[in-house]
Amino acid sequence: MGKRTLVISENDDARNCVVRRAYSAVFNTHDALRTTFLVIGLCLLFTLPAYAQSPDTQPAVSGGRALWSENCAPCHGPAGAGDGPTSQSIENGVPNLLDPEVYRASAPVDHFDIIKNGRIENLMPPWGNRFDDAQIWDLTAYVWSLHTTPDDLVKGAEIYTERCAACHGEGGAGDGVQASADINDLADLQVVSQQSLADWQNGFTEAAVHADIADLSDEELWLALDHIRTFSFAVPQRNGILSGQIINGTTNAPQGDLEVTLYTFSGDAAVEEHTTQADSEGNYRFENLSTDPEAVYVVESRFDDVSYLSQPSPFPDDNNAQSLDLNIYETTTDAESISLSRLNNLVSFTPEAVRIIELFILGNEGDKTYVGQDGSSFTFDLPHNATNVSFQNDLSNRFVEAADGGGYTTNEPIFPGEEGLVIVAVYDLPYDSDTLAVEMPIPADVDSVSMLMELQPNVELVSQQLQFIERRTLQNSEFGTYSTQALTEGDVLTFEISGLDNLTFETPPPSNTPAGSVAAPPSIIDQNVVRWAVLGLGGVAIIMAALLYPRYRPRLVHTTDDDPIRRRQRLLLLLTRLDETYEAGEIDEQVFQQARAEYKAELMRLMKMESGD
Repeated sequence: MGKRTLVISENDDARNCVVRRAYSAVFNTHDALRTTFLVIGLCLLFTLPAYAQSPDTQPAVSGGRALWSENCAPCHGPAGAGDGPTSQSIENGVPNLLDPEVYRASAPVDHFDIIKNGRIENLMPPWGNRFDDAQIWDLTAYVWSLHTTPDDLVKGAEIYTERCAACHGEGGAGDGVQASADINDLADLQVVSQQSLADWQNGFTEAAVHADIADLSDEELWLALDHIRTFSFAVPQRNGILSGQIINGTTNAPQGDLEVTLYTFSGDAAVEEHTTQADSEGNYRFENLSTDPEAVYVVESRFDDVSYLSQPSPFPDDNNAQSLDLNIYETTTDAESISLSRLNNLVSFTPEAVRIIELFILGNEGDKTYVGQDGSSFTFDLPHNATNVSFQNDLSNRFVEAADGGGYTTNEPIFPGEEGLVIVAVYDLPYDSDTLAVEMPIPADVDSVSMLMELQPNVELVSQQLQFIERRTLQNSEFGTYSTQALTEGDVLTFEISGLDNLTFETPPPSNTPAGSVAAPPSIIDQNVVRWAVLGLGGVAIIMAALLYPRYRPRLVHTTDDDPIRRRQRLLLLLTRLDETYEAGEIDEQVFQQARAEYKAELMRLMKMESGD
């Protein structure tokens, strides 16, 4: 028997509605006579040769996730709650896709159409000129996944297996042991892509053949219907097992009976959180986890009022099991093992100030976590003329400025290891002349101080303490490294930067720039530069500083780029490089998210400009 075909006009909403309701009835009934009349009616109404906008292959939730993070999250938010950074600028707001009612009323083809053709009246840009149909279908699958949860899908699968699979079959193909001859194929992409969950729910309640499972509650039915959708949308398997052991690094023995929390991160968002109790030997285990390569897992436990986190870890390729041990330590207030092992600096320029990113790398040679004394684990000062001071990853005001001007203090624990605590301070040193003198207080004895500065013509750094080490040219930017050795507590590192009047900068857009336009994208140090910075200055921490590189960057020649396509390509390239650096484990998650949010917001503004909004 030949494959059934149907075309629905995109401009004929009434006919679309009739067809959907009719197919819902066909989908949900086993009455041969009724089915025959419905099919005849459809044939009389529509005789064109193909279904409207049906996918050729099964759309993948994981394929849509990356596209969502790059392009949709600025408005819709990382989890789809309609709370993205640009959502407040949209007059009618952004729908909350976490609300099941928002999704249930629409068929996948409706979401496909919205994504492909946009809704300019609601500032929803069309994506059909950027993505092919397969990518848009992947996005459609991801949009569906937002309103449900992995746990709910597991529950839905259990309900379906118990109450539905005998007729419809394990995969919905209508091949169950109790299947009738005219049972529908629930995995037929051409048919089910035209049907909403509400269509299915209506058809279920109307079909007499379902009388024996009419005792299903509304909640159970919706769960089962969401599971049925997985027959046409590829959902990552949930057969992952993560296990490990808590080890007390002070005693080198297992630490038992602690609560363990597992966080699942996908893209920019924490999507799941599970808690269990480690046994007396410190062993813990989590099951039914997604093995999607995009999913990253972090284990946390608290011991002696200190929180310990594992390294982020995805499941290995082609393996549904992984081991992730967690080290915890006893605590101490004895600072004997604590030292300032390195002091690194990254120097760049804005039109009004020299931007300094200063990294204090504290080492702990002991086998206990140092928790400080009198509420402070480390005290330090910055140059007296520092302005716009901020600290990377300081979401809870962990760095406090002393009221008497005695510098900054933190109560952050210092863990055992060479990088027991890394403090990243970002600040500006304003200048209004050709020369700027800088005085950096040294808070503790330090073995080495390193500095990385972007070099510009006729701009020089002069110091009696810092020695020029080398000059490198990478991606059309020149950098210089400087260093000095063995400074002691109370010393002051002094240097002078001259030639500031010679700096030139990219010009930001004028104040009368039309709404929706953007300047050239902010600069970010190329990935090769980042890796070289790690080698040149030592320690992973410098990468975090590199990603906070300033928005204004000096240029040898003033340039503008009025081509919006090229601007968008540059932004996407920056995002790709940023992702690669993060996936390699070379940057802190908070810095990664901050940089991505900035670039994605600019990308969305550019898209609106291209759409004429």
